[in-house]
Amino acid sequence: MRTSRSSLVAVAAGALALAVLGTAPGVAAGATSPSSGGQPLAGADGTVVWGATVTPSKTNPIKPLQTLQTKIGRTVAATRDFLSWDSPFPTTFENSLNSQGTTILLSVSTTRLNKTAISFGAIAAAQPGDALYADMVSWADRVRDFAVPIYVTFQHEPEAAANKTKGTQADYIAAWRNWVSVFRAEGATNARFMFITTAFGYQVKKTDHRYAPAYYPGDDVVDAIAVDAYNWFTCRATVKNPWNTLAALIAGQKAFGALHPDKPLWLAEYASVEDPSMIGRRAQWLTDAGNLFQQPGYEQYVGILYFDLKKQCDWRIENDTPSLTAFSAMGADAFYSGTVS
Repeated sequence: MRTSRSSLVAVAAGALALAVLGTAPGVAAGATSPSSGGQPLAGADGTVVWGATVTPSKTNPIKPLQTLQTKIGRTVAATRDFLSWDSPFPTTFENSLNSQGTTILLSVSTTRLNKTAISFGAIAAAQPGDALYADMVSWADRVRDFAVPIYVTFQHEPEAAANKTKGTQADYIAAWRNWVSVFRAEGATNARFMFITTAFGYQVKKTDHRYAPAYYPGDDVVDAIAVDAYNWFTCRATVKNPWNTLAALIAGQKAFGALHPDKPLWLAEYASVEDPSMIGRRAQWLTDAGNLFQQPGYEQYVGILYFDLKKQCDWRIENDTPSLTAFSAMGADAFYSGTVS
Protein backbone atom coordinates (compact mmCIF):
# COMPACT_ATOMS: atom_id res chain seq x y z
CA MET A 1 0.00 0.00 0.00
CA ARG A 2 1.37 3.38 -0.97
CA THR A 3 2.24 5.78 1.83
CA SER A 4 1.30 9.45 1.36
CA ARG A 5 -0.35 12.26 3.26
CA SER A 6 -3.60 10.48 2.46
CA SER A 7 -2.59 7.14 3.96
CA LEU A 8 -4.93 6.13 6.74
CA VAL A 9 -4.02 5.60 10.39
CA ALA A 10 -6.11 4.23 13.24
CA VAL A 11 -8.14 6.67 15.30
CA ALA A 12 -8.62 6.00 19.00
CA ALA A 13 -11.98 5.31 20.59
CA GLY A 14 -14.06 8.42 21.15
CA ALA A 15 -16.36 9.67 23.83
CA LEU A 16 -19.19 7.73 22.24
CA ALA A 17 -17.80 4.70 24.13
CA LEU A 18 -17.69 2.64 20.97
CA ALA A 19 -14.80 0.69 19.52
CA VAL A 20 -12.78 2.44 16.86
CA LEU A 21 -14.32 2.02 13.45
CA GLY A 22 -13.18 5.18 11.63
CA THR A 23 -9.73 6.13 10.33
CA ALA A 24 -8.10 9.31 9.14
CA PRO A 25 -5.29 10.28 6.82
CA GLY A 26 -2.02 11.47 8.27
CA VAL A 27 -0.76 15.03 8.43
CA ALA A 28 2.62 16.55 9.14
CA ALA A 29 5.55 14.30 8.32
CA GLY A 30 7.25 12.86 11.37
CA ALA A 31 4.50 13.93 13.77
CA THR A 32 2.71 11.62 16.16
CA SER A 33 -0.96 11.63 17.00
CA PRO A 34 -2.39 11.39 20.52
CA SER A 35 -5.54 9.83 19.05
CA SER A 36 -3.53 7.13 17.31
CA GLY A 37 -1.74 6.03 20.43
CA GLY A 38 1.44 7.89 19.53
CA GLN A 39 1.88 6.09 16.19
CA PRO A 40 3.83 8.04 13.56
CA LEU A 41 1.55 9.79 11.12
CA ALA A 42 1.85 9.20 7.38
CA GLY A 43 2.93 11.99 5.08
CA ALA A 44 6.66 11.52 4.65
CA ASP A 45 6.46 11.60 0.86
CA GLY A 46 4.71 14.98 0.94
CA THR A 47 2.03 14.28 -1.67
CA VAL A 48 -1.38 15.93 -1.61
CA VAL A 49 -4.69 14.56 -2.91
CA TRP A 50 -5.72 16.73 -5.88
CA GLY A 51 -9.27 16.93 -7.15
CA ALA A 52 -12.05 18.91 -8.75
CA THR A 53 -15.83 19.06 -8.67
CA VAL A 54 -18.23 19.62 -11.57
CA THR A 55 -21.98 19.27 -11.94
CA PRO A 56 -22.97 15.70 -12.96
CA SER A 57 -25.03 15.34 -16.12
CA LYS A 58 -28.55 13.97 -15.78
CA THR A 59 -28.13 11.64 -18.75
CA ASN A 60 -24.50 10.60 -18.21
CA PRO A 61 -23.52 11.77 -14.72
CA ILE A 62 -19.75 11.31 -14.97
CA LYS A 63 -19.31 12.73 -18.49
CA PRO A 64 -18.71 16.38 -17.41
CA LEU A 65 -15.95 15.24 -15.05
CA GLN A 66 -14.44 13.04 -17.74
CA THR A 67 -14.49 15.99 -20.14
CA LEU A 68 -12.60 18.11 -17.61
CA GLN A 69 -10.16 15.27 -16.98
CA THR A 70 -9.40 15.06 -20.70
CA LYS A 71 -8.63 18.77 -20.76
CA ILE A 72 -6.36 18.67 -17.72
CA GLY A 73 -4.67 15.44 -18.76
CA ARG A 74 -5.30 13.33 -15.67
CA THR A 75 -7.92 11.67 -13.49
CA VAL A 76 -8.83 13.62 -10.38
CA ALA A 77 -8.06 11.80 -7.15
CA ALA A 78 -11.13 13.16 -5.32
CA THR A 79 -14.41 14.93 -6.00
CA ARG A 80 -17.42 16.24 -4.08
CA ASP A 81 -20.81 14.50 -4.14
CA PHE A 82 -23.74 16.59 -2.87
CA LEU A 83 -26.79 14.52 -1.90
CA SER A 84 -30.07 15.19 -0.11
CA TRP A 85 -31.28 13.38 2.99
CA ASP A 86 -33.38 10.94 0.93
CA SER A 87 -31.18 10.66 -2.16
CA PRO A 88 -30.37 7.22 -3.59
CA PHE A 89 -26.83 5.99 -3.04
CA PRO A 90 -24.83 4.63 -4.68
CA THR A 91 -25.92 5.46 -8.20
CA THR A 92 -24.21 5.12 -11.56
CA PHE A 93 -22.29 8.29 -10.74
CA GLU A 94 -20.69 7.02 -7.53
CA ASN A 95 -19.99 3.62 -9.04
CA SER A 96 -18.30 5.28 -12.03
CA LEU A 97 -16.15 7.39 -9.73
CA ASN A 98 -15.13 4.28 -7.85
CA SER A 99 -14.27 2.50 -11.10
CA GLN A 100 -11.88 5.27 -12.15
CA GLY A 101 -10.27 5.41 -8.70
CA THR A 102 -11.66 8.76 -7.58
CA THR A 103 -12.36 9.14 -3.86
CA ILE A 104 -15.73 10.65 -2.96
CA LEU A 105 -16.25 13.46 -0.48
CA LEU A 106 -19.93 12.81 0.25
CA SER A 107 -22.02 15.62 1.72
CA VAL A 108 -25.44 14.56 3.02
CA SER A 109 -27.79 17.51 3.42
CA THR A 110 -30.46 17.68 6.10
CA THR A 111 -32.93 18.73 3.41
CA ARG A 112 -35.07 16.27 1.49
CA LEU A 113 -35.34 16.10 -2.29
CA ASN A 114 -38.68 17.93 -2.04
CA LYS A 115 -36.84 20.84 -0.30
CA THR A 116 -38.26 20.04 3.14
CA ALA A 117 -35.69 20.84 5.82
CA ILE A 118 -35.02 18.60 8.81
CA SER A 119 -33.92 20.26 12.04
CA PHE A 120 -30.62 19.38 13.65
CA GLY A 121 -32.49 18.90 16.92
CA ALA A 122 -34.76 16.24 15.45
CA ILE A 123 -31.78 14.29 14.12
CA ALA A 124 -29.95 14.65 17.43
CA ALA A 125 -32.96 13.24 19.27
CA ALA A 126 -33.59 10.34 16.88
CA GLN A 127 -33.49 6.90 18.51
CA PRO A 128 -34.00 3.31 17.31
CA GLY A 129 -37.57 2.96 16.08
CA ASP A 130 -37.74 6.54 14.79
CA ALA A 131 -37.98 7.23 11.05
CA LEU A 132 -35.00 9.61 11.13
CA TYR A 133 -32.92 7.02 12.93
CA ALA A 134 -33.84 4.47 10.27
CA ASP A 135 -32.71 6.98 7.64
CA MET A 136 -29.33 7.26 9.35
CA VAL A 137 -29.02 3.48 9.53
CA SER A 138 -29.80 3.30 5.83
CA TRP A 139 -27.05 5.81 5.04
CA ALA A 140 -24.57 3.97 7.23
CA ASP A 141 -25.38 0.62 5.65
CA ARG A 142 -25.15 1.93 2.10
CA VAL A 143 -21.85 3.68 2.77
CA ARG A 144 -20.51 0.55 4.49
CA ASP A 145 -21.51 -1.62 1.56
CA PHE A 146 -19.82 0.79 -0.87
CA ALA A 147 -16.73 -0.86 0.59
CA VAL A 148 -14.07 1.73 -0.29
CA PRO A 149 -12.69 4.67 1.71
CA ILE A 150 -15.14 7.57 1.52
CA TYR A 151 -15.32 10.88 3.34
CA VAL A 152 -18.74 11.62 4.78
CA THR A 153 -20.00 15.02 5.89
CA PHE A 154 -23.20 15.57 7.82
CA GLN A 155 -24.59 18.87 6.45
CA HIS A 156 -21.62 20.85 5.18
CA GLU A 157 -21.51 24.58 5.94
CA PRO A 158 -23.94 24.35 8.88
CA GLU A 159 -23.19 27.99 9.76
CA ALA A 160 -24.31 29.32 6.37
CA ALA A 161 -27.46 31.39 6.09
CA ALA A 162 -29.30 28.59 4.26
CA ASN A 163 -29.01 26.38 7.36
CA LYS A 164 -29.63 28.97 10.07
CA THR A 165 -33.22 27.84 10.70
CA LYS A 166 -32.19 24.21 11.20
CA GLY A 167 -30.89 24.75 14.72
CA THR A 168 -28.15 26.02 16.98
CA GLN A 169 -24.48 25.11 17.17
CA ALA A 170 -25.29 22.76 20.05
CA ASP A 171 -28.06 21.11 18.01
CA TYR A 172 -25.67 20.55 15.12
CA ILE A 173 -22.99 19.05 17.33
CA ALA A 174 -25.48 16.68 18.94
CA ALA A 175 -26.86 15.66 15.52
CA TRP A 176 -23.35 15.06 14.14
CA ARG A 177 -22.45 12.88 17.11
CA ASN A 178 -25.64 10.84 16.73
CA TRP A 179 -24.92 10.44 13.01
CA VAL A 180 -21.38 9.18 13.69
CA SER A 181 -22.58 6.85 16.43
CA VAL A 182 -24.97 5.18 13.98
CA PHE A 183 -22.23 4.73 11.37
CA ARG A 184 -19.94 3.18 13.93
CA ALA A 185 -22.65 0.92 15.29
CA GLU A 186 -23.40 -0.27 11.74
CA GLY A 187 -19.75 -1.10 11.09
CA ALA A 188 -19.10 1.51 8.39
CA THR A 189 -15.35 1.29 8.91
CA ASN A 190 -14.67 2.77 5.46
CA ALA A 191 -16.30 6.10 6.42
CA ARG A 192 -14.06 9.02 7.36
CA PHE A 193 -15.92 11.97 8.88
CA MET A 194 -15.04 15.35 7.40
CA PHE A 195 -16.14 18.58 9.08
CA ILE A 196 -16.75 21.22 6.37
CA THR A 197 -17.54 24.90 6.90
CA THR A 198 -16.91 28.06 4.93
CA ALA A 199 -13.44 29.55 5.26
CA PHE A 200 -15.23 32.80 6.13
CA GLY A 201 -16.59 31.11 9.26
CA TYR A 202 -13.12 31.30 10.78
CA GLN A 203 -12.88 35.05 10.16
CA VAL A 204 -15.99 36.31 11.94
CA LYS A 205 -16.28 37.20 15.63
CA LYS A 206 -16.93 34.46 18.17
CA THR A 207 -20.33 35.98 18.89
CA ASP A 208 -21.39 35.65 15.23
CA HIS A 209 -23.66 32.63 14.54
CA ARG A 210 -21.42 31.88 11.55
CA TYR A 211 -18.35 31.31 13.74
CA ALA A 212 -17.17 27.92 12.47
CA PRO A 213 -15.34 26.61 15.57
CA ALA A 214 -18.60 26.80 17.53
CA TYR A 215 -19.95 24.01 15.32
CA TYR A 216 -16.96 21.69 15.76
CA PRO A 217 -18.28 18.32 17.01
CA GLY A 218 -15.09 17.15 18.71
CA ASP A 219 -11.85 15.40 17.83
CA ASP A 220 -13.27 11.98 18.70
CA VAL A 221 -15.90 12.19 15.94
CA VAL A 222 -13.98 14.12 13.26
CA ASP A 223 -11.34 12.63 10.97
CA ALA A 224 -10.58 15.68 8.83
CA ILE A 225 -11.23 19.43 8.95
CA ALA A 226 -12.14 21.14 5.69
CA VAL A 227 -13.29 24.50 4.37
CA ASP A 228 -14.83 25.96 1.24
CA ALA A 229 -12.67 28.95 0.24
CA TYR A 230 -13.57 31.43 -2.51
CA ASN A 231 -11.99 34.52 -4.00
CA TRP A 232 -15.27 36.25 -4.83
CA PHE A 233 -13.76 39.61 -5.77
CA THR A 234 -16.50 41.67 -7.47
CA CYS A 235 -18.56 38.88 -9.05
CA ARG A 236 -21.56 39.50 -6.78
CA ALA A 237 -23.61 42.59 -7.51
CA THR A 238 -24.34 43.42 -3.87
CA VAL A 239 -21.02 42.42 -2.26
CA LYS A 240 -17.61 43.78 -3.15
CA ASN A 241 -14.55 41.96 -1.82
CA PRO A 242 -10.89 42.72 -2.30
CA TRP A 243 -8.85 40.32 -4.41
CA ASN A 244 -7.87 37.64 -1.83
CA THR A 245 -5.03 35.18 -2.03
CA LEU A 246 -5.79 31.61 -1.06
CA ALA A 247 -3.34 31.94 1.84
CA ALA A 248 -5.40 34.81 3.25
CA LEU A 249 -8.67 32.95 2.78
CA ILE A 250 -7.57 29.85 4.70
CA ALA A 251 -5.51 31.51 7.42
CA GLY A 252 -8.28 31.01 9.98
CA GLN A 253 -8.65 27.32 9.19
CA LYS A 254 -4.88 26.88 9.33
CA ALA A 255 -4.78 28.45 12.79
CA PHE A 256 -7.66 26.24 13.97
CA GLY A 257 -5.91 23.21 12.55
CA ALA A 258 -2.83 24.01 14.61
CA LEU A 259 -5.01 23.50 17.70
CA HIS A 260 -5.89 20.02 16.37
CA PRO A 261 -2.50 18.89 15.01
CA ASP A 262 -3.51 15.25 14.45
CA LYS A 263 -6.38 16.23 12.15
CA PRO A 264 -5.58 16.58 8.44
CA LEU A 265 -6.79 19.73 6.71
CA TRP A 266 -8.58 19.81 3.35
CA LEU A 267 -9.96 22.37 0.95
CA ALA A 268 -13.21 20.66 0.05
CA GLU A 269 -13.86 23.54 -2.33
CA TYR A 270 -11.64 26.37 -3.50
CA ALA A 271 -11.97 28.67 -6.50
CA SER A 272 -11.42 32.14 -7.89
CA VAL A 273 -13.20 34.28 -10.44
CA GLU A 274 -11.28 36.15 -13.11
CA ASP A 275 -10.45 39.83 -12.74
CA PRO A 276 -12.16 41.38 -15.80
CA SER A 277 -9.73 44.28 -15.72
CA MET A 278 -6.66 42.02 -15.59
CA ILE A 279 -7.17 38.88 -17.65
CA GLY A 280 -4.82 36.17 -16.48
CA ARG A 281 -4.97 37.17 -12.84
CA ARG A 282 -6.91 34.01 -11.97
CA ALA A 283 -4.28 31.88 -13.70
CA GLN A 284 -1.63 33.43 -11.48
CA TRP A 285 -3.89 32.87 -8.44
CA LEU A 286 -4.02 29.18 -9.32
CA THR A 287 -0.27 29.00 -9.82
CA ASP A 288 0.22 30.63 -6.43
CA ALA A 289 -2.22 28.13 -4.90
CA GLY A 290 -0.20 25.27 -6.33
CA ASN A 291 2.96 26.67 -4.76
CA LEU A 292 1.34 27.49 -1.43
CA PHE A 293 0.99 23.99 -0.03
CA GLN A 294 4.61 23.21 -0.83
CA GLN A 295 5.74 25.91 1.58
CA PRO A 296 6.78 25.22 5.21
CA GLY A 297 3.85 25.46 7.59
CA TYR A 298 1.27 23.85 5.28
CA GLU A 299 2.18 20.23 5.95
CA GLN A 300 -1.17 19.63 7.67
CA TYR A 301 -2.99 20.03 4.32
CA VAL A 302 -3.53 16.70 2.58
CA GLY A 303 -6.21 17.39 -0.06
CA ILE A 304 -7.52 20.24 -2.24
CA LEU A 305 -10.47 20.20 -4.68
CA TYR A 306 -11.21 22.94 -7.20
CA PHE A 307 -14.89 23.94 -7.55
CA ASP A 308 -15.37 24.04 -11.32
CA LEU A 309 -18.98 25.17 -11.46
CA LYS A 310 -21.02 28.21 -12.38
CA LYS A 311 -22.87 28.80 -9.13
CA GLN A 312 -23.49 32.36 -7.91
CA CYS A 313 -20.33 33.24 -9.82
CA ASP A 314 -18.55 31.59 -12.73
CA TRP A 315 -15.69 29.59 -11.22
CA ARG A 316 -15.14 27.40 -14.29
CA ILE A 317 -11.68 27.26 -15.80
CA GLU A 318 -12.09 24.86 -18.73
CA ASN A 319 -12.87 27.65 -21.23
CA ASP A 320 -10.22 29.98 -19.80
CA THR A 321 -6.97 28.90 -21.44
CA PRO A 322 -4.50 30.58 -19.03
CA SER A 323 -6.36 29.25 -15.98
CA LEU A 324 -6.75 25.78 -17.48
CA THR A 325 -3.03 25.72 -18.25
CA ALA A 326 -2.15 26.76 -14.69
CA PHE A 327 -4.53 24.21 -13.19
CA SER A 328 -3.24 21.44 -15.46
CA ALA A 329 0.33 22.27 -14.45
CA MET A 330 -0.64 21.84 -10.82
CA GLY A 331 -2.16 18.45 -11.57
CA ALA A 332 1.01 17.37 -13.39
CA ASP A 333 3.19 18.24 -10.39
CA ALA A 334 4.21 15.08 -8.51
CA PHE A 335 3.49 16.92 -5.27
CA TYR A 336 -0.22 16.59 -6.12
CA SER A 337 -0.17 12.87 -6.81
CA GLY A 338 -1.60 11.83 -3.43
CA THR A 339 -4.18 9.08 -3.16
CA VAL A 340 -6.53 7.86 -0.45
CA SER A 341 -5.84 4.29 0.60
